[in-house]
This record gives sequence, structure tokens and C-alpha cells, in this order.
Amino acid sequence: MSNVIEMPSHKDVIVEEGVYTDMPFTQYNELKAVRSHDLTSIIKDPYTWKYEDKPDSEASFFVEGRLQHCLFLEPHVFHDEFVVAPKTDRRTKVGKAEYEDFIATVGDRSIVTQDLYDACQKRVEVLDAFRPRKEDKTELSVVFDYYGHLCKARFDMLQNNVIIDLKTCRDASPKGFKQAVRSFGYHQQAAFYIDAALSAGLPEVDRFQFLAIQKQQPYPYAIYEMSDEALEYGRAMNEKALDMLVRCQKTGIYTPFNLHNSIVEIKLSDLMIAPSTLISVKFNPLTSSLFTLKMTSRTKSLSKAAF
Repeated sequence: MSNVIEMPSHKDVIVEEGVYTDMPFTQYNELKAVRSHDLTSIIKDPYTWKYEDKPDSEASFFVEGRLQHCLFLEPHVFHDEFVVAPKTDRRTKVGKAEYEDFIATVGDRSIVTQDLYDACQKRVEVLDAFRPRKEDKTELSVVFDYYGHLCKARFDMLQNNVIIDLKTCRDASPKGFKQAVRSFGYHQQAAFYIDAALSAGLPEVDRFQFLAIQKQQPYPYAIYEMSDEALEYGRAMNEKALDMLVRCQKTGIYTPFNLHNSIVEIKLSDLMIAPSTLISVKFNPLTSSLFTLKMTSRTKSLSKAAF
């Protein structure tokens, strides 16, 4: 693998473009560079991207995601980054004392509950067949130039020519995950990461797969890969987002939803799922009848079906 850089030990070193094999997540997180998440966010709403309060890195959903990645990809660093809280009754003097003794040993590690640890560990067991092999690379940090902008990406796993990204999600089914792709801009992420590999001197890396596992038991999972057309669309969206970022930074104007103070007209068609689609069903307790309201683009009709 070309352009792979061993991470210098000095914490204040200026990071150059390249692929870093052992950059700690905390250091990667502090790098001042554009992320894929920035591009998927600003293209939806520049105003929110600019002015929203940034989530605390210790927020529960962040900690769960990091814990899941750690146990699956880098279990050897678990004790360096996390600690499981003991189950103590802090309403009692003994429990309070035990917890205070525990807190004194935590340091800068993230505290997780036993229940959260167990759930993440069970998902790892479900995905055992997909765990990194000896020859695979995990948690690679890439710093690269993207259309003149300093950007960064962190590959969960690099397996031959394929970047694999672990996603925990509410619904890992094809229908559910496709919705997540649209909602969270995963097509942009896939294109961004492949371009990161190319820019960083890894031209052989040309595929991106999502290993999606559901958060709820029994933890069903599936593997998804973007088509070439979806990647091109994601790439075009990234270019558009970067242009938007430059324009916003130059003007200092971050317009909510990119509406530019225009008035949005809501049409009847916006309120309908499809022509002749059932809109609502109401039960009339006085007549024990079911009234079905149907609306089409041409007519409105009320039909009555007796029980």
C-alpha cells in the first residue's frame, strides 16, 4: 500500500496529506478538515450546519457508535478508550463511595453501561464472519485534497480494493437502509471515500460497501454497495456541496434550506401519496360503519362499507 504514513508521536505535529495507519480517533476528530458529514449536511441546510450546537462527543449515540466500532474493529484498544461502569446503588453511602472510587480511575476514557457493552458485544458476535482478517487494514485516517479543499476520511476497514463501513441502524432491511441512504447521504459518503483513496495514492481502491446491522435484537444484518450511477450522483452532490460551502464562507450568508427567502407553495399533489390512494380511514361508533375517504386528482368520493 503506497503513501502509508506512520503517525508521529508528537501530538502537535502538522498533519500532511496521506494515509495514517495509527492515528487515534481523538486526534483525527480534531483535525481541521472537511468531512463527508459536512458535505451531506450543508447541502440540506447551510443554516443549520453553521449555527447548530455541535453534539457533545460524549453524547450517548456518539459513544455507542464509537464503542461498536471499537469492539468490532479494534478490540485491543477498548481499555484505552472505554470503561464499563459498575452496577452500584448510588442511593446508598456504600454505593456512592464505590462509584466515586470508580470515577477516580476513569481518566479521559468514556464511561459505558454494562447493558450497552453487552448489546454491542452481541452484535460483534453476530458479525463474527465479517471481522477483520490479519491482512485487512482498520481505522485508516486519510487526509487529502478534494477539489482544492483539505479533507479527511476514516475508513472502518480496507479489504483488498473495498472500503467497508460499519453502520448500526434502526432498520437494516433493503427498504429501511435505502431510506437511510437518502436521509443521511450515504451515497455522498461512498463517493467521498473512494475519491479520498484515489487522491491519497490508493488507485486500486474502487469499491465501497456498507455492513449494516440493526440495533434491535436479534440484530439482523445485510451488505449494501452503491451502483456506479449512485456513486456518480453522490460525487456530483459533493461538488455542489463544496461550491455551496465556498459561497457561504465568502458571503457569510448561510440560508436556511437554500430557500433564499422565497415563499414555497404547497400544492394538493404534495399532500397526496399517489392518485386514488387511501388517505384516511375513520370508524363511526354510532352506525358501526367504516367510512373510507378517497381522493383523486379529479374527484372526491365518500364510500360506506357496513360491518
